[in-house]
Formats: sequence, structure tokens, C-alpha cells
Amino acid sequence: NYNSMQNLETMITTSEHAFGEEQDAPQFSVKISEVMQEDYGLFVWPCSIVLAEYVWQQRARFSGLNVVELGSGTALPGVVAAKLGADVTLTDDCNRPQPLAFMLSTTGKTVLRIVITAYFFGKNAILSERGIMEM
Repeated sequence: NYNSMQNLETMITTSEHAFGEEQDAPQFSVKISEVMQEDYGLFVWPCSIVLAEYVWQQRARFSGLNVVELGSGTALPGVVAAKLGADVTLTDDCNRPQPLAFMLSTTGKTVLRIVITAYFFGKNAILSERGIMEM
């Protein structure tokens, strides 16, 4: 029954992702609050872990770049890029405020060059106004 499912308590957990040369001495880690529910934007997808690891492995290429992560959700790859010196714009669907709030909680604890914005998919005005990219 769908109504009884809505009454279940939402499970919130924190995941920590370490990036560095050695497992026992990471250069940095990122802690992300995740909500285990049907809204896919509120937990770390396995592919975002792979992409974040790629960003780490290619870290020399990301320093000083402008990076846009569309549909960021929990924003792990974008946060890693920012920690490596990129200027990052994190976006998510403007109709879903929860992922945007979680991005703020993930990035708000450190000083990073990150802009968080809602994005109207199919419209390029928000990103081009910021000089981020031409579509």
C-alpha cells in the first residue's frame, strides 16, 4: 500500500569518500548526507563514485577549469573537482529543492569555489548568464 510506505521514517545516512595515494592516509575526504528513498537525487550513485575517482586520477587536468555538473544530486564529482582547484557550478532540477539543499550541506563546511543553482532543463539562460558555457 503506497500510503503506508509514505509513513515510513526516512533513513538518512552519511557516506565518506577518501581520495589519495594511500588508503590509510588520504589526501582528502568528502562526507555526504544521503537520504534512502525513492528520489534518486538524494544518494550517491555508483557511477558518481567512479567519476569522482576519475577526476581524482586526472587531477592535474581539473585545476583552474570551469566545471559544470548537470543534475548533480549529492555532487560528489563536482566537490572533488572543486577541492582540486576547479571553479564548479553544481546544478539540479529547479522543481526538486531537496538535492539543492543537500548540496549546500555537503559544500558548506569548506571554502570551495562552488556555485549551486537550480537548472531549468531545456533552457540555457541560467548557465550562460554566469558566463559558464554557451549551449
